[in-house]
Amino acid sequence: MTKKGDPKGFGTVWYLPNDIANFLSLRNLKKKYRATYDSEMDDIFVVHKENGTKRIFRCSNKGLFYSDMTN
Repeated sequence: MTKKGDPKGFGTVWYLPNDIANFLSLRNLKKKYRATYDSEMDDIFVVHKENGTKRIFRCSNKGLFYSDMTN
């Protein structure tokens, strides 16, 4: 990876501009934001941002968590 970006307030991350997906580290993400997960309610991670908004990371059929960063 040779590029860095700042996806809507998540801090600087490395990415590949021509790939369909890029990765955020939960370890680094939780240094800045509160993250919750409850497998009984839904198979999602919720990132609680300082402005009161939430970013949802859903589990794909392949077992990787993702969030649509275009909205």
